[in-house]
Amino acid sequence: MQTNKWQTWLYSDWGVSVLFHLFLLVLLVVSVGFSIDNEPLEIPMEAQPVVINASFVSPDVTQAQYDEQQRQKRLEQKRKEQAQEARRVAEKKKKAAEAKRKAEQRELERKAVEAAKRKREEEHRKELERLQKEKEQEALAKAEAKRKAEQAKADEALREALAAEQAELRKAEQQKVLTEKQRYAALIKATIQRNLITNDAFRGKSCRLNIRLGIGGVVLKVDVLSGDDALCRAAITAVYKPSNLPVSRDPVVFAELKNINLTVEQ
Repeated sequence: MQTNKWQTWLYSDWGVSVLFHLFLLVLLVVSVGFSIDNEPLEIPMEAQPVVINASFVSPDVTQAQYDEQQRQKRLEQKRKEQAQEARRVAEKKKKAAEAKRKAEQRELERKAVEAAKRKREEEHRKELERLQKEKEQEALAKAEAKRKAEQAKADEALREALAAEQAELRKAEQQKVLTEKQRYAALIKATIQRNLITNDAFRGKSCRLNIRLGIGGVVLKVDVLSGDDALCRAAITAVYKPSNLPVSRDPVVFAELKNINLTVEQ
């Protein structure tokens, strides 16, 4: 075990250094011995050997110093490695933080672009909806205007048709009333003519009367409009002779008969 220790020491760096210094010391002693018997030689300064002062160092002390140096070197190396690792970690964190910041910035930019795109799309959609709504409203307005025009035209046609129909009805009614008036006027005249006293003196003469009738044909008043006096007096007597004259029960026809002008002649 002791032998292995010395062998380790012998082949170590500081062991080789110690042996090298011992060799130089022996060589110097031998050189001095040879020079005692000989005459001194003048040796140029540049050719004089360099004297190396060597001293014996205890192997244990040297080993402790070497171990301490190695330990210090290892500590220094470790500190350097730790510092390098710390710098590497810091640089890695810095790069990671920078990459994260850039990624977040890119994400914010992407979201901003998407938001702007969505906003443009929304505005475009709203504009299309507005245009479509305006188009639909315009179409509805045109359809409503067309419907109203057609309705107005239809209403006008209906009014015209109703007016024409009413005119026809009024015409028919008037014709009916006129016919009825003429018929009852003829009946009234025939009644008066029937009750008129026959007299040759009245031949070729006439009398125009205005007769006002009440409900049921009651004679209310008789006025002479023109004609022969004698015939007119006889005609008035003939008018009052019946209790009432023939009249229509239709109020419209009666309204045309209640104030009637007749010409009596013989």
